[in-house]
Amino acid sequence: MPRESDRRELLADTAMRLIDEVGLAGVTHRAIDAAAGVPVGTTSNYFRTRAALYEAIAHRILDQQLAALQAAPVTPMDRDSLIDSLTAAIDAGDGPARNRYLARFELSLEAARNARLAALMRELRAVTLRIRTAQLRAIHPEATHEQLDALGSLLTGVTFDRLTLGVPGMDTRALVETLIAGFLLAADEPLEK
Repeated sequence: MPRESDRRELLADTAMRLIDEVGLAGVTHRAIDAAAGVPVGTTSNYFRTRAALYEAIAHRILDQQLAALQAAPVTPMDRDSLIDSLTAAIDAGDGPARNRYLARFELSLEAARNARLAALMRELRAVTLRIRTAQLRAIHPEATHEQLDALGSLLTGVTFDRLTLGVPGMDTRALVETLIAGFLLAADEPLEK
């Protein structure tokens, strides 16, 4: 018999796969049961409400995001390593992390109507931003928290547009280089009148 934590992970992973296939609205307890190959009622036994299910998915995304970030070097050796790391993070949405990214974006939209979920999604963002901030500050020590917070949002927006719309068409690495250089340098320069 599987451990409870293994079953929870299976159900959350199945839910993320379903979000990718049918969207958040199509992710029901019964749909997860069927897709996971578990008896009817299993998902509702673990997660009594849709809100509880969404929270479980958010926790699973956080676990996977931490694992992915911990696998990457904490401190990039140089600017090229930093650009490579951020480029790989964006491009992962077209590959192995697609389910996680789509689930994160869908849950972020749902969080606008669910305060508890919003808190979890802010926690997920904060963890990611904390690690990315350490990486960026290793190369750009002068960057302020506000700059790095805004840059995190810009990179998330690029990832969202790439994953959902396939835009912008610019090469990801060139785009990341431009965002980092342009945003960090532009924020340090006074605006001309």
